[in-house]
Amino acid sequence: RSLVGSTLLDVRLETGRTHQIRVHMAHLGFPIIGDRTYGRSGAPAGLTVDQRETWNRFPRQALHAARLSFPLPDCDEPVTVSAPLPPDMEQLIRVLSDE
Repeated sequence: RSLVGSTLLDVRLETGRTHQIRVHMAHLGFPIIGDRTYGRSGAPAGLTVDQRETWNRFPRQALHAARLSFPLPDCDEPVTVSAPLPPDMEQLIRVLSDE
């Protein structure tokens, strides 16, 4: 999906640390929306007023663990859990969508 001023990514981690995503994406020039440490201080140019307000008011890092897998400690059997995209991120994507 094409988004204005941003890129929607599917990132897979080996160790499960969000810090890895945050620091590496910022280094590559794609900081996470809402990341007050590694992100940009404001919305990029080219956004509508509504898009700019939504971007600047997003209350947290725009990260979501859609799926987590890990071995059970007592039997080493793998477990996978998943969760739908939260409503605040659905709204962010909807507002930034240029479709």
